[in-house]
Amino acid sequence: MALTGQLSDMSLAELIEFFCNQRKTGRLKIDYPRGHSVFFIKEGELVDAKVGALSGPEAVYFSLTLPNAAFDFSPDVQATRRTIQQAWTQVVLEGLRRLDEGLSPTEADAFGKWEPSETELAQMLDQVERLDDTKHAKEKERGASQKSEEPAAKEASARESAPEPFSMMVEGASAGGGSKKKFVLAGVAAAVVLACAVAAVPLMSRAPSKPEAGAAAPAPAAAQPAPAEAQPAEAPAEAAPAAESNPDAAAEAARREERERKERERKRREEAAKREDAANQLNAGDPAQPKPAPPSGPKSVRVTVTYDEAGRVTAASVAGATPGAEAYGGTAVRIARGRRFPAGKAGSTVVTIPVN
Repeated sequence: MALTGQLSDMSLAELIEFFCNQRKTGRLKIDYPRGHSVFFIKEGELVDAKVGALSGPEAVYFSLTLPNAAFDFSPDVQATRRTIQQAWTQVVLEGLRRLDEGLSPTEADAFGKWEPSETELAQMLDQVERLDDTKHAKEKERGASQKSEEPAAKEASARESAPEPFSMMVEGASAGGGSKKKFVLAGVAAAVVLACAVAAVPLMSRAPSKPEAGAAAPAPAAAQPAPAEAQPAEAPAEAAPAAESNPDAAAEAARREERERKERERKRREEAAKREDAANQLNAGDPAQPKPAPPSGPKSVRVTVTYDEAGRVTAASVAGATPGAEAYGGTAVRIARGRRFPAGKAGSTVVTIPVN
């Protein structure tokens, strides 16, 4: 099935990329006011291109310069030669580079003195005839399938429109009176069930009231958090029934215990830090000058990087001296070497690397 469209939706480079990534096989034809470009793709590879007197990569370079036009892709037309040996990505990127630098072929190169040869005319006619034959074959297959489906549809409609036998109609008429009796009996049974349900609702609502009152009795015991602070050893045993009766009290007790644990850890760290400072002052012999605390938190190091045309970092070094970050220079350089920059042009820059 042929695929048609306009290059205003996507560029020619994107169109070639789409068909090659889909590993298509067929002919891509672009119609321009002056002529047309023809590209042959085989199993996702761009193997041939021709526009006017240009063929191969030069035809691709020139086609990238042309304005928007209509295109159609036909998988029934196969390539008969190979004029492009490079990968389609290399050809398209080279064409875009030449387009930026103004080095692409011109219309004079493509259509200046070009006239199709007899071989090219024969190939074009052969391709048109092959497309016509394929189209006729598909139409014949479609007509044969429609003819085979028509008898089955007629039989189904005949079965649906056939009248029922007179005996079945008589049985249905006699069964009408019995169905009314069944509806009456079903209505009586539903009324009895509904009356039983209405009578059972008050009994069911009264029965659970006593257990709920008994279950609510232990709640006041959980509302006294003071004994838990005075006796931490007995706190887990008392918190178990309180958690079962009141989830909010259990959550509050857990949060309070977590705060107390963090407070104890903080005091323990402060005491350890004080002891360490006192020991350092005694060892240094100068207690009047306290040792500054080491910097905490994340550090950032400025690194000068040099990258090549592919965007890979080729060299990296620490730029200047950042106070407090001398110990992280090696780590920052390793991180900077793993960076990637946009491909296309080599250069150098200074980046800031955060190091924890």
